Amino acid sequence: MESAAVALVVAQQGAPFIAIRSLSDLAGGGSAESNEAGVFAALAAQNAVAVAVKFISLLS
Repeated sequence: MESAAVALVVAQQGAPFIAIRSLSDLAGGGSAESNEAGVFAALAAQNAVAVAVKFISLLS
């Protein structure tokens, strides 16, 4: 949601923009512990970094 607001402002200014987001929790199902963001935060961060690094490498 936060990136949508940034994207709108950037689009109005005519500037390029990309948002890289990573899911860090589950939407329902499973026990309360398995739905905690802390359980998946490290994996989500690693995935976001991997995507960002690959994207940057494609720009060169």
